[in-house]
Amino acid sequence: METQSSCPKLEKCPIYLKNVFFNPNAGETYRKVYCTAGKEKYTSCKRYLVSEKVGKPVPESIMPNCSLTVDEIIAKYNL
Repeated sequence: METQSSCPKLEKCPIYLKNVFFNPNAGETYRKVYCTAGKEKYTSCKRYLVSEKVGKPVPESIMPNCSLTVDEIIAKYNL
């Protein structure tokens, strides 16, 4: 069984592509912890989970470790 080590959404994800943080180290940490750490990690990313559920990109302000549930995020952002 083949496993994917990087998130399939990273090529379009602002967390991966841009420095959306005040501290550049925070962005690098998110990328290492979620984007490129294997399927178990990227499938725990709230951005990934919300995008999978709604079938479209999510706002930049949603962080991978957001404390809201997927449904709460969808409701809050009217996704």
